[in-house]
Amino acid sequence: MAGSGHMSPDLKASIAAHNAQIGKAITVICAEELGMSAVAAAVGLPSPNKNLPLTPKDGAQAFTLKASVAAHNASVGQAIRDANDKNKDRSFFERLTEGSGRDTSPVLDGWIPANQTVAIGKHVIPGGLIYVGSHLPQIGNTHHAENCLINPRLAIGSRGDPGGHTMGYWPSYSGITAEARCSYLDWLAGPRSDPSTYIGYVFLYFYGLERRMMLESAAPDADVVVAEVRRLMWVYGGHNSFRRYAQELLSAYELQEMHEPEAVVPGVGAGGYEVPLSIKAALGVRVRDGKPIEADLLLAYVLSHPETSVRTPAKRALDELRQLFAQELSKRNPAGFTISASRAKKLTASYRACSGTFEVEVLPYGCDLPDISDYSRPLNVGRELLEICTVQLEQYSRALGRASGPSPTLAVLARLPSSLRRQRAELAAAASVKTLDALCDGATPSTLEQLRSLVGTADGTEPNRAKLRELAGIFAAFGYGITADPAFVVRTTKADEPVVVFRLSSPVEAPADLAPTPHYAHVQATLMLALLVATVDGTLNDRERQGLMARVDAARELPEDERRRLMAELVAQASTPGRVTDWMKRLKDLEAVDGERVADMLLAAAAADGRIDPSEVTLLEKVFARLGLDASALYTRLHGGITAPTAEPDDDLKIVLQAGRQPAASPIPLPPTATGAGHPTVRVDLSRLEGIRRETRSASGVLADIFAEEEDAPEPEKIARIVQEPAEDAMFEGLEGRYGCLLADLAERDEWTSGDFEHLTRQARLMPGAARQVLNDWALDRFDELILEGEDVIIVNRHLLPQPSLTPSSVSVADSRVSA
Repeated sequence: MAGSGHMSPDLKASIAAHNAQIGKAITVICAEELGMSAVAAAVGLPSPNKNLPLTPKDGAQAFTLKASVAAHNASVGQAIRDANDKNKDRSFFERLTEGSGRDTSPVLDGWIPANQTVAIGKHVIPGGLIYVGSHLPQIGNTHHAENCLINPRLAIGSRGDPGGHTMGYWPSYSGITAEARCSYLDWLAGPRSDPSTYIGYVFLYFYGLERRMMLESAAPDADVVVAEVRRLMWVYGGHNSFRRYAQELLSAYELQEMHEPEAVVPGVGAGGYEVPLSIKAALGVRVRDGKPIEADLLLAYVLSHPETSVRTPAKRALDELRQLFAQELSKRNPAGFTISASRAKKLTASYRACSGTFEVEVLPYGCDLPDISDYSRPLNVGRELLEICTVQLEQYSRALGRASGPSPTLAVLARLPSSLRRQRAELAAAASVKTLDALCDGATPSTLEQLRSLVGTADGTEPNRAKLRELAGIFAAFGYGITADPAFVVRTTKADEPVVVFRLSSPVEAPADLAPTPHYAHVQATLMLALLVATVDGTLNDRERQGLMARVDAARELPEDERRRLMAELVAQASTPGRVTDWMKRLKDLEAVDGERVADMLLAAAAADGRIDPSEVTLLEKVFARLGLDASALYTRLHGGITAPTAEPDDDLKIVLQAGRQPAASPIPLPPTATGAGHPTVRVDLSRLEGIRRETRSASGVLADIFAEEEDAPEPEKIARIVQEPAEDAMFEGLEGRYGCLLADLAERDEWTSGDFEHLTRQARLMPGAARQVLNDWALDRFDELILEGEDVIIVNRHLLPQPSLTPSSVSVADSRVSA
């Protein structure tokens, strides 16, 4: 019998009994004409042999056969009526194709645990955590099955609908098409972890999980179901509406079951239509117990409030925001931020199912708690602090938005407020910080390009003064100085030239704060001139080095940081002696009177070690010539009135070195055994040069003017361009949380019926017309276009909105749980 596979066991048994009776009658009685008459009489037909009368035996057989036929007919009639009742709400296509996709195997109605496998049609579904069967009525509406119930008797298409094009916004398994059922069962049969899955299928699965958690108290596998919800939120939390519903479910479950919740972690998603129940309950616990409201809880409350508009810096730098917020709250309330509950109303709460099929009252932690969500003070204080912290993070946010690497570089982290900068650098760029510390400890020269790469500003171009100034500011933000800072040097450092890093006494907030004092240029000129003479032979011996360092240490008119800078500059300059000779090129610009003073200063520097070598005499000849002075002026100074020195050189000052570190050795030249023609070795009476030494300071000012490098030519003015913020951060900029939440839900579809749109907005506790006006006004200001158009069908111009990221790692799953 066609279609017998769809009959109930009772109907099958009835048909089998009937067939047996008919077969027996035909076999036994039909051998005789009388039997054929009995059969005819039993079924109400004329007797085939009217000449043969019926006997009593024949009548009994006929009665039994007639009763069998009547019972069979009654069963068939009831089966047809039941089938009509089940099919009246199903489409013609489903009734036409139902035979190919039905599951004919017997199943149990109800919950399928995680360790059980079930077959539905051709789909074998391991892992359970679903409701399967034909009977699971909704609470308060017993005529309708739960949306999540998988009825194996319903048709399953041979082809699927992976994009969910035939799905409604509030799906139910019995109401979706056979093609959608195929795709849904395919997803259930897999790992249920594909982030690209149409979110409607995930919601349909979620409906069953929320029913198990909230309606079936003390379920033996409750922990397994909770873990599954958390896993789904990690995978599909990029969808704002799904993340919000999952968070609300977890919060309500924890409060209902009086579980010990986890510590609060503020989140900055698209917001919600109201403050999460978990946050309200946590605030109530603090107020009831008279305890301070901690910074994270207050921040979570402010961020989740439906009327709060969260700007991009707060979204992009949430961890930094939390730290700043805690610091600012502590400054204002050293004893803690407390709220009185004297006039607070009782916290009443309920959980409204995402499926829309039930709502349950929730008593947080099984006790009465005050509700301060309508108090103005905590919200006003929190919003004020949020704005203060957001402003402090603006520069960092812009730098972070332009960065391309997986983690922020020192150049990006330098834009953080000083209270966070070093700590975040040691976490996010620990290797770079350690390298800088090692360079400082060893006074090790590095090329400028190496340092640019280390902090993340290398771009393959030759640095100019502007770029070097920016680089110096990055180093200064972390408490380091570099000898390439154009505010302190006389020529622009090239990419391959040595640079020394040194420590500053404290971080500097702005590059403009790095400026030399009036005396710095004078001391620097004297020092570089002495270095020029000392390295004329290509080496710097230990005595000469110590003498130079002593000069720096004795310059007490300079701040400590400038003395440290000069020490570092000595190392950088001494590593490339040829570079020092470039300074001579500017001597020709001196006037005659200034040249005399510089000549005396050079002679004093040459005699600093008590002798003048031939190479130094040669250098002095060149310098005198460049100054426009005759060579005779040099020899007059060298030979006039020279006697043996009567005192130790004043260069021999005490030198303070770090413990365990000695200056690198330089070759000490041997005393000459023969004098070159015209260049005798001369012993110099240093007392003879005391007058010259007194002129050094005034000559230094002259040298500072000589060696000052011309400013780089300004770069061509660039056309200003707008830096586009990343999509996920700027998606709802300027909208209150509740409207951002509504727009996130609307953006999941291209169009909505007017009824669905009204239902969604009223579910958000908003008026449809007012909500539409707010969203369109926002879109006109931002995009100069409407975001919502149409009347009977509301069209969402989703092309205006950047696509949100669905990457699991970008989702915070902890902001629904609080510590009470």
